Amino acid sequence: MGKQKNKLILILSLSILLLQTGCSSMGKSMGLGGTIGAGTGAALGGIVDPGKNGQYRTRNVIIGAGVGAIAGTLAAASIHDSNERDKELAYLKGQEAQRKSSKGQSVPSLQQPKVEAVWVESKVVGNRYIEGHFEYIITEPTRWEAP
Repeated sequence: MGKQKNKLILILSLSILLLQTGCSSMGKSMGLGGTIGAGTGAALGGIVDPGKNGQYRTRNVIIGAGVGAIAGTLAAASIHDSNERDKELAYLKGQEAQRKSSKGQSVPSLQQPKVEAVWVESKVVGNRYIEGHFEYIITEPTRWEAP
């Protein structure tokens, strides 16, 4: 009985470790969880009371694999959802922290340039006629304003 208990502990430990490794998609997570669950369930089914002369061993392995696959798939889906929720919350916290830091800390702004408008009268230059117009002169360029 001690050997069977050690095998059971080893199989469960390996299953838990494998379930905690991250997968990139829900399908992969559920597939891996189902596979690990089926293997674990089949192993446990083989260990459970096989009956007289091992007559129930095959039945136990099949039932164990089925139940293990279902449990593994459900556990993997739950773990995947939890990880996705954690990622989303971390993203939202980062955005909120960025908003707070930009509000609390003034960002320098650009000062508008100072422009002077000068009216130039109509005139004739050589054989060209230049109609009156405004010329705009930048007297002070744009620059950063201290917060």
